[in-house]
Amino acid sequence: MPNPSSIVQRLPAQMLRRFRLLVLCLLSALLVAVPVLSQQPVTLKLLMSAPDVPPWTKSIVKEFEAQNPGIRLQIVEGPNNVDLVEGMYTTAFLLGNSPYDLINMDVIWVPKFAAAGWLVDLTDQFTPKELAGFSSAAIAGGRYQDRLYRLPIRGDAGMLYYRKDLLDAAGLQPPQTFEDIETISKTLQAQKAARWGYLWQGKQYEGVAAMFVEVLKGFGGFWVNSDTLEVGLDRPEAIRAIEFLRNTLNQGISPPGSVTYIEEDTRRIFQNGDAVFMRNWPYAWPLLNGDTSPVKGNVGIMPMVPSAGNTGGSCLGGWGLGLAKLQSIPKKH
Repeated sequence: MPNPSSIVQRLPAQMLRRFRLLVLCLLSALLVAVPVLSQQPVTLKLLMSAPDVPPWTKSIVKEFEAQNPGIRLQIVEGPNNVDLVEGMYTTAFLLGNSPYDLINMDVIWVPKFAAAGWLVDLTDQFTPKELAGFSSAAIAGGRYQDRLYRLPIRGDAGMLYYRKDLLDAAGLQPPQTFEDIETISKTLQAQKAARWGYLWQGKQYEGVAAMFVEVLKGFGGFWVNSDTLEVGLDRPEAIRAIEFLRNTLNQGISPPGSVTYIEEDTRRIFQNGDAVFMRNWPYAWPLLNGDTSPVKGNVGIMPMVPSAGNTGGSCLGGWGLGLAKLQSIPKKH
């Protein structure tokens, strides 16, 4: 099996090439739904969270506009917190005359936005052959009531980041279990190698559910059984998962502020060199290895680990593009 670290080191360029291709294909297809109001260039606005903006402004927008000279793509930089971005979209739609033409959607937004009638139905815009190049699960995440409203552009899975330089210096191997994370964290904290051991997202928002479902899986538990619809949050496995997180706080492995953290909070602490381990999404990898990053070249990445005797798992997420439904223009009498 290939080393996960070596695979991810090749991912940024591969993701960017695929990202660019998918965006260009999607925009070219969606633009047929935009009425030609004049011969002047058309400007399309797209709101997204701040960490997602650089790949677009550095290359995707430039390439798209070069291939489509009559169209301008304006990226609107939103907050780091994706819940706030969703709120901005929702508020704009509720107020009417939304300024956003393209919608960059997390997978969990699709049912809400589609049910509200805010999205263009894309079902007939793409052939089965065109959709076959995508993960079937990613396409399914863009459907609501068997209609397609979002085309995927990026898949996500929760990952475990670690300071490979600190582990190497102490003669330690990357963790294989949650118990290893606790033990290694305490060891390196005692050696003053890092202030914190393990960073996770605990704020009461969608991100805490994504984080917890991974810990839950790692302890052999489940949230809801898809076959029986049984809820498993009161089972012993779920209690042990909660105890693990609580213990990281009580033992000083994780910062007290973890219960208020979102992804960017943990990423900044880890990137500053103040922690050994971090749970986060793949977006953090190029930021951690940027030219100005204090931990550039010293970070490892691997799939989420389980507790001893169990199988680990990562929460799957993803982003995609939809097209905002244009409001009808009242006819003049």
